[in-house]
Amino acid sequence: MGESKCPLCGGNFVEGTRSYTVDYKRGLIVVRNVPALICDQCGEGWLKDDTSERLESLVREARQRRLQFEVIDMAA
Repeated sequence: MGESKCPLCGGNFVEGTRSYTVDYKRGLIVVRNVPALICDQCGEGWLKDDTSERLESLVREARQRRLQFEVIDMAA
């Protein structure tokens, strides 16, 4: 994200972390401590491109393990 303002409400972004949940047919994956830009006004979280790519990779790997439930700490 190259913007410094939230496209939803115009608030300012601050660095923070979020948890993301992926619910798919065979299970549920929770990724905690994902670095995100958080709007200080509406609280919406936005990912930078490199973070999004890493998140997608972690989810893909977790799905391949075919567990019903997995929690991943991205900060670890």
